Amino acid sequence: IYNGQHRERNASSLYAFKHTANMIEPFGSCKCGQVQYKVSSRALQVVACHCGMCRSMTGAPLSSYVVVKEEHFAVTTGREVLACYAVTDRSEPYFCATCGTPIYNSNPHTYKGLAMLYLGTVVDHEHLVPALSIYCEGKLPWVHIHESSKSFSQAPTRGA
Repeated sequence: IYNGQHRERNASSLYAFKHTANMIEPFGSCKCGQVQYKVSSRALQVVACHCGMCRSMTGAPLSSYVVVKEEHFAVTTGREVLACYAVTDRSEPYFCATCGTPIYNSNPHTYKGLAMLYLGTVVDHEHLVPALSIYCEGKLPWVHIHESSKSFSQAPTRGA
């Protein structure tokens, strides 16, 4: 949905999602539609993070991300209303300054070259299931991890 209007998609677009990160070129927007983005390659992974920092940043029990290469990610509209708040020297969430929707995270130290798109901003995100669950040691006791998700007590090292 862009600016309150449904965008038509053909069969070769995002409806080709599988229940993994092996999707084709995701795109999305914030709630008000002022910030829109596209990705010019397949996503690398879909991740659920259970750390306390993600909970405090989103107000939700966990955060889910679609991980893409930063070089293939582009904000196509609304760069002027995209704001950043450096939570730590390793976490830079970007959000729409108009509606407050978190768009993506950057971690230039640990995950250099990657952008973590907030799953809820990706069009047709309902078809995605996280393949990885990280920081499970901080998982709330009433949250259940999907049986197909690989779990890590902390974050795995890149390439794991």
